[in-house]
Amino acid sequence: MAILQSPQFQAPLSWVDAHHVLDGMLLAENRRREAPPVSGSRGSIDSLPDEALQHILGFLVAPEAVWTSVLARRWRHLWKFATGLRLGYLGEKDEEKPAVKERREFVDHLLLLCGGSPLDMCEFRFAEFDSDDEPRVNLWVRHVILCKVQVLKLHITLSDDRLVLDDLPLVSQHLTRLDLSSVRLHSAFLNFSSCPALKHLELVGCGLSTVKRISSKSLKHLTLSECVFDEHSRTCICTPSLVSLS
Repeated sequence: MAILQSPQFQAPLSWVDAHHVLDGMLLAENRRREAPPVSGSRGSIDSLPDEALQHILGFLVAPEAVWTSVLARRWRHLWKFATGLRLGYLGEKDEEKPAVKERREFVDHLLLLCGGSPLDMCEFRFAEFDSDDEPRVNLWVRHVILCKVQVLKLHITLSDDRLVLDDLPLVSQHLTRLDLSSVRLHSAFLNFSSCPALKHLELVGCGLSTVKRISSKSLKHLTLSECVFDEHSRTCICTPSLVSLS
């Protein structure tokens, strides 16, 4: 694929273009050989070790991280081991606010190529979703949990409905923070007995009408904002280590 062989290639950055890069990588992955690192000049970014570059790449939105693969041979695979993964858009000022369906294939390919690389942080931020997107989003969440993610954020920002997350507990020794907005949750998901490192939980605009209990022995900070509970029953919050509730 010519785009991967030309460090001088320049074009407007877009999700579609980054998707083409991923497609090319998938087709060529089994026949490529790892290229040796290119020694950089003293003081340039190329003089940094791979671990530092992977940390820096974790602050980029996913298409930008993928596009660094065209910079030089050394950069071809660095993005796959970035310590952060940001999918969707970063804020309300972004012009492009994608729906889940528009990014499904891109995210599938991205996670496939990244494999099980450990993640410090993963953020999904989408504007809208359809009912047939829910199984895919649930699969992405479970996948990044297996990647030992420490901070996980899932935001659905412009939909009139709430995305339903599977009624299954999360199991992670590494998850320390979980932020969710505009999703519908059930009691089993909010049983964090298998997440002993969880310290922060933030739920914004979430549907909790079927939730009978929120439980965590390790949770210290809990934020509930604009959430919908069942007005005819009570929800028990069992968090003996809690120090702040807002």
